[in-house]
Amino acid sequence: MIPASAESSLKFSDRIEEYKLSNNLKVILIKDSRSPSVVSSIWYKVGSSYEYEGITGISHVLEHMMFKGTSNTQPGEFSKKIKEVGGSENAFTGRDFTGYYQKIHKDFLELSLKLESDRMSNLVFNENELKSEKEVVKEERRLRTDDQPISKVFEKIGIQALGMSGYGIPIIGTMKDIENINTDELKKWYFNFYVPNNATLIIAGDFDIDNTKELIQKYYGKIPSRNVKELATKKDYVLSYNDIKVSDKVSEPLILLSFKNKSFDLKNKKEVYAMELLLELMDGSSASRFTKNLVDTKKIALNTFISFDSYSREENLITIGGSPRTGINPNTLKKAIFDEFHSFIKNGLLDDELSNTKSRLLASNIYKFDSVFYQAMQVGMLETKGFNWKLLDEYIEDINNVTESDLVNVAKKIVNNNYIYSLIEPKL
Repeated sequence: MIPASAESSLKFSDRIEEYKLSNNLKVILIKDSRSPSVVSSIWYKVGSSYEYEGITGISHVLEHMMFKGTSNTQPGEFSKKIKEVGGSENAFTGRDFTGYYQKIHKDFLELSLKLESDRMSNLVFNENELKSEKEVVKEERRLRTDDQPISKVFEKIGIQALGMSGYGIPIIGTMKDIENINTDELKKWYFNFYVPNNATLIIAGDFDIDNTKELIQKYYGKIPSRNVKELATKKDYVLSYNDIKVSDKVSEPLILLSFKNKSFDLKNKKEVYAMELLLELMDGSSASRFTKNLVDTKKIALNTFISFDSYSREENLITIGGSPRTGINPNTLKKAIFDEFHSFIKNGLLDDELSNTKSRLLASNIYKFDSVFYQAMQVGMLETKGFNWKLLDEYIEDINNVTESDLVNVAKKIVNNNYIYSLIEPKL
C-alpha cells in the first residue's frame, strides 16, 4: 500500500486555494513550483448530457467555434498568439463539461487570461466558419465512430441502455444533428452556458498568487453573470436488454457485457471504490485475473478490457469485454468471464492479492499527479461534475479501507444483474 508519508505529501489541500468572484466565477489555484510552467484552464458545466435529440453534438461544435474569433480577435488569432510565446492550447468536450486550456511559461499567464476571458463573452458566429467547422466535426465523427466498429457498438449500447438523453447521447452527436445545427441554436447554447457563474477557472503550476488574483479580477471580474436554464428535459425510454449482434471490419470477434451502474455520490462512495478495486483485480494489469487466467493459462482470450467511470454524474455503464482466441466460441469467453467473478465470490482473495491490487491502483493514479496538466484535469472534472476536489485527498485512505467483503458484495452485483450482451463478428 501507499505509505502515510507519501499520502501527506500529495495533499491538494496544502497547495490549493479556491474562491469566487462577485459574478460567481469559481477560481481554483493549484501551486506546483517544480517547473516554471503554468496550465490555465476554464471549465463550463455543459456537455453532451445537457443536450437533447435534434441538437446532439452542439457542445462539441461550439467548442470548435470558440477558436473562430471574437469581436476583438480574428479566427485563429488565439492559437497563434499562444504559440508565439512557446505555449500550446487545446479544448475538449465530455458528457458533463467543455474545457479549454493553455500550457504556457508563467511569464505569459496574463496573455492566456486576457484571451480566454475575451471569448467567454465576445464570440463571433460567422455562417461560413460554422459551415466549415461542421464539416470538420462530421469528419471527426466518421473517423472516430462511423469507421470504428467498437465505437459504433458502444454508441448503440449507450442509446439502448440509457436512451437518447443524458449519458446515452453520443458526445460527438449524430451526423444528422451535426449537419442541422445553426447559428441561432449555437448562440442560444453559448449565451445560456458560457457565463462566469457556470464556469470554473483552474490555474495550476508555478505562479505568483497575489498577482494572479489581480489578473483574474481584471479580466474576468467585469463579465456579468446570467441565469442558467436547463434546456434539456429527460425523456422516458424503455430499457432493453436485447443482444446486439453485428458484422463489421474486425479481425477477430469481440464480446461486450454492459451493466447499468448508478451515479456517484458520497453515500455510495465506498461501493464505487470497491467496484474500481474489483475491476482492477480482474483486469487492471498483466498481474490481474483475466490476463493470468483467461489469456495466459487457459488461453481462452486474446485480450480483455473494462470500461468504467468512477465519478459519474448520472446513470452510466460498466462494460467488460474481450476477444476469444481463434477456435474459441464467443459464448465460451462470456462464460469464462462470469466464472472468474463466481470463483472470486466463492473462494475469495489469494495471499497478498488485495494489498498488491491496491498498490497498483493507487500507484497508477498517484503517479499521474506528477503532471501539472493532469492535476488541473482531475480537479476540473470533479468540480464540473459537481464533486469536490477534496475527494482526491481522501482517495488513498478510501481505497485502503476497502475490504475483501466489500469486493465480494460488488462482485455479486455484477453476476446477479441484467446486462446487454454485444457481439461484433468479422464481416465475411
